[in-house]
Amino acid sequence: MGYFLKNRQIPSGTTGTAIPTGTTAERPGYPVPGYTRYNTDTNGMEFWNGSAWKTFSTSGGIVYSVDNFTGDGTTTTFTMSVAVSSAVNIQVFVGGLYQTPTASYTVDGTTTLTFTSAPPLSAPINVIHTAD
Repeated sequence: MGYFLKNRQIPSGTTGTAIPTGTTAERPGYPVPGYTRYNTDTNGMEFWNGSAWKTFSTSGGIVYSVDNFTGDGTTTTFTMSVAVSSAVNIQVFVGGLYQTPTASYTVDGTTTLTFTSAPPLSAPINVIHTAD
């Protein structure tokens, strides 16, 4: 039996959660940033960052950072804690909804994140730095 993970907790204890697995040749043809899978050719976890499959670090675990902001209905520019060279190197959520890189926001190669329209008043903004 499988689990639909939206609004669910991943089981803990003596059980596990199955994730997609397959060879390099079996990667999805049209991946979306954030897709995660186990590659049976490389025996490692990998994720799609929007332009390439990246391997999770095996030397000490996954290193990432998260910036949290709150929308005020007028501000479109936010200062991140880490410089980002490409919009596909971060995952951005506004009010829990994934934002499409370059269509919803841009970065300028520094710590500046600019939305194409202001996030709504009181909307939580989460920026996950996945690569760079």
